[in-house]
Order: sequence, then structure tokens, then C-alpha cells
Amino acid sequence: MNTLTSTLPDSRPIACLTLRTGRSDCVAQFYPALYQLDLNRDGQVERIDLGFSGSRVLERLLQSPGDVVARDELLTHAWSDRVVGQGSLNQQIYTLRQVLADEKQRQIIQTLPRRGYMFNPLYLVNQAAEPDVEATDAPAEVIPLRIVTPLPAPRTPGLRRLKIAAASLCVLGLAVLSGAFYYTQVRSPVRTAEQHLGPLQITYVEDNEQDLQRLINSTRSLTHQLADLATRPIGLLLHMTSGFYELVCVQPGGNSNWLLIHESQVARIPQEQLRKCLN
Repeated sequence: MNTLTSTLPDSRPIACLTLRTGRSDCVAQFYPALYQLDLNRDGQVERIDLGFSGSRVLERLLQSPGDVVARDELLTHAWSDRVVGQGSLNQQIYTLRQVLADEKQRQIIQTLPRRGYMFNPLYLVNQAAEPDVEATDAPAEVIPLRIVTPLPAPRTPGLRRLKIAAASLCVLGLAVLSGAFYYTQVRSPVRTAEQHLGPLQITYVEDNEQDLQRLINSTRSLTHQLADLATRPIGLLLHMTSGFYELVCVQPGGNSNWLLIHESQVARIPQEQLRKCLN
């Protein structure tokens, strides 16, 4: 994630994140410390005051793009000093979607029923090369995994599934995904399936047998393509969440890359992106 910097009146640096919006001619610059969002339409800047709570909701979602953030966690983060109802969070999410031109498509801030909300990582702008196309046409980004100190709040079920599945790849040194976890969502059994395909050791991860079989069938061409590109033995974790395929490529030495692919892009993913994940 790239950041720009601005300054407060006393010249202290603050972070500024650049986001894509639902409009092709508009990007947004988010200043968490100022509770402010600037909409830039072809050089014309409109300044939006998000307020403390709205800014804190967006800030928390952007702390872990691609991960589900529970509603209770958002309430605690945005209204830590007072008790409010679920309606307050609903209103802030609705307002953020309006500001980001996402109130109809709901592709930027996505709702995961009974779980919470997720910020779509494809709407984080890479400052080196801003895309001008729709989010579903953007190339997948390979993100090196790194150890992150968990927040005190519950971890999300999506990450929980990957951590459990990582145990089957411990012989490859997958230490980056180990550790304790805690969750408060509805507990459902985790289902896994393993497959050896050429140099790949694939572990599929889903909540139930039906979703697991669907994941295997829908990614058959993708896994065969990866197997053809792999030049050495490698572990692969594969999971689907909110319309995106999550791939974790695990090197024999323990280094890992994460690749996020929208389901509409599987047939068009560039081979170079797959090679970056494998290498």
C-alpha cells in the first residue's frame, strides 16, 4: 500500500491514502488524522468532512483490506467512548458508500452477511501506476506476506481458515501463517482437500463440502496453468471469499506471496502475475 504525506498546521506529518471510487473520473484522498476525504475529479477537488466516527470506520476497514471486519469491532473502533446501536454503523457505511460512489454496486465496501464488512483491496491506488479501468479489469496484485501483530479484536473467519489449512504445509516452513486466533462469528466446520499436481501441493479450504467441490471445479484451469508455470516444488493454499480467489504461494524456504483474483478475471489473469506468486 503506498502512502502520500500531508501536514497538520503544526507541520507534523500525517498519512494520506489514495482510493479509487465508483466513478472512473474521480479518485479520493483520505486523511485519517483530519477526518477528511478529498474527491479529485479531473483536477477539481471537493473536500468532504467525514466526522470522527465515519473516518474511524473507514480507517479500520483500510487497516486490513481484503479481510472481513466484524460489526462489533467497527463499533468499538469508531465509538469507543459511548454506546450506540447498529443503526449508527449502518448510517456511516451508507454515507461512505455515497461519498465513494459505491451506494449501488457496493463493490468498494462489501457486506458479508452475519460477518461484517470488507474494503475491496482493488480500490487501493498504486501511486506508481494508477489504473483507469473498472475494478474487475484490474490486474491482480501479488502481495508478499509478512507477520503482523494482531489487533486485540477478534480475527476474521477467512484468515482463520487459511491458518488452519497452513498446518498441512508446515513441512514447507509456513511459519508466517502460524499462531493463535480467536473469533466470535458463527462457528462452522472447516473443510479441506489436498491435491498434488505436477510440482504443486494444493490445499483447498472452504466452510463446507459443497463450496469445497465448487472451488476445486472452478479453479481447475487455473491450477493446471500454475502447475505448468511452476519450476520447483511449491505449496499452494486456495480459498474463495466475496467473489475473489485467494491464493497463497508457499516457497520451500517459508517465504510466501498472496495473490487476489476476482472470479471474473480467472481466464484473463496474465501469466506474469502467476509467475510472481510462484517465485
